[in-house]
Amino acid sequence: MDILDPDETIEALGLPCLRELSTFGALSDEVIVDLMTNGVIRRYARGEYISRLDQVASEFEVVLQGRFAFYKHGEDSDVLTRYFCAGEQMGFDLMIGLISHNGIDVAVEESLLLDISSEQFYELHVSFPADFGLLMINLSRELAREIAMLEDVIGKGTGWLGEAAS
Repeated sequence: MDILDPDETIEALGLPCLRELSTFGALSDEVIVDLMTNGVIRRYARGEYISRLDQVASEFEVVLQGRFAFYKHGEDSDVLTRYFCAGEQMGFDLMIGLISHNGIDVAVEESLLLDISSEQFYELHVSFPADFGLLMINLSRELAREIAMLEDVIGKGTGWLGEAAS
């Protein structure tokens, strides 16, 4: 894992590309630059992982490029439950819920992550309230999609959803 320079990363990816990421949707360029500059950008090689089991989440990440696999930690094994792709956030629900990390994130390919701390998140709220509202809508929309996906998985797994719901 390497920590990258924010200015070089913004230059390399370009603001048009960053604007297309779902978490950054409709945010001003000023706020995207602020998030990138005040956050920590990390590059992970394929197979590198983030393991913070049992640590209360004090940050969340935005996948800037690449893809991560999330393995939920169980008593006897870790189980792949989903992939996080470019534009998606990882761990926002844990940070907001003050929940401990409960799994391991593994880079499926070379990937870039932006770490946004709870302090940075609060400062964004104070400094850019309108954009903060847009960011909350983006993050809430993604959480709503995750809940819908989980309901489908649970429904199909229990037989609650029949063929008509497919």
